[in-house]
Amino acid sequence: MKKFITTVILASVSGLAVAADFASLEVDRVRDTKTRAESNAQYLRAGKDVAGLQLGLQARTQVWHQGGMVNSLEGTVGKQVGAVNVFGGVGYDNGYNGAKNGNFEYGVVGASTGMKLGSVYAFGGAKTRVNWESANPKQTLAFAGVNVPLNKTFSVDVSASKSYQDIQERAAGLALRVAF
Repeated sequence: MKKFITTVILASVSGLAVAADFASLEVDRVRDTKTRAESNAQYLRAGKDVAGLQLGLQARTQVWHQGGMVNSLEGTVGKQVGAVNVFGGVGYDNGYNGAKNGNFEYGVVGASTGMKLGSVYAFGGAKTRVNWESANPKQTLAFAGVNVPLNKTFSVDVSASKSYQDIQERAAGLALRVAF
């Protein structure tokens, strides 16, 4: 049943890529704070406001320099409450190198906020995985950054993040964002 619900939600949210309000491609330099292993992570994100809700889709691929890869897909639904966007959703992690029985589904909850500072937009927030199985890795992520507009259509995000619990990483990233 969990797989069915996850599939239905992700398939519904995946329509965002076609009719999105924005799309972005981000590349992060990531360092595991426990093992010191380094990797690069690429994010493809899309978002759309529908009837006062913010729908989001994120595809992530992380490749370790010494070898190995992890892919994940998250779909979220958020609602603006004052200055804070509160969101929840579901995700699918393919596991390390797609190992048999290494994949898992999870929930995600979080909040973000931001403000305009001159010509840039500063943002920050946190999100955490809500695991359905206790054996799956736990992760809470705090992030912050700035969005710098280049023109009406394109902007650049510069960001940093740190994750806690089982997955402990630091990352710095650069993204190109397109508004539609």
